[in-house]
Amino acid sequence: MSAPVDVPLGTWLCSFDGRVFEVYVPYPEGSVRYHVLQLVDFRIDGSTLTADFVRNDIGLWPFTEDQRPAIEALVAEVNAVRAAAR
Repeated sequence: MSAPVDVPLGTWLCSFDGRVFEVYVPYPEGSVRYHVLQLVDFRIDGSTLTADFVRNDIGLWPFTEDQRPAIEALVAEVNAVRAAAR
């Protein structure tokens, strides 16, 4: 990966820097971060970005149809890094 990727995710924003997937949320906490090695699966289900984590939790982030191409590219990039790290 050459540079961090920022992608709109519904009304939120997500980012991937080549090893950490981060979702910026409009709450006082500000964001949640996940290292690619914490992701068991990372995929699109319909119009929802879905992540399965090693702790048996699931992250669900809906997105709009016009955001789909960027989300698809993000999923491909995250999964390429996950595959290379295993």
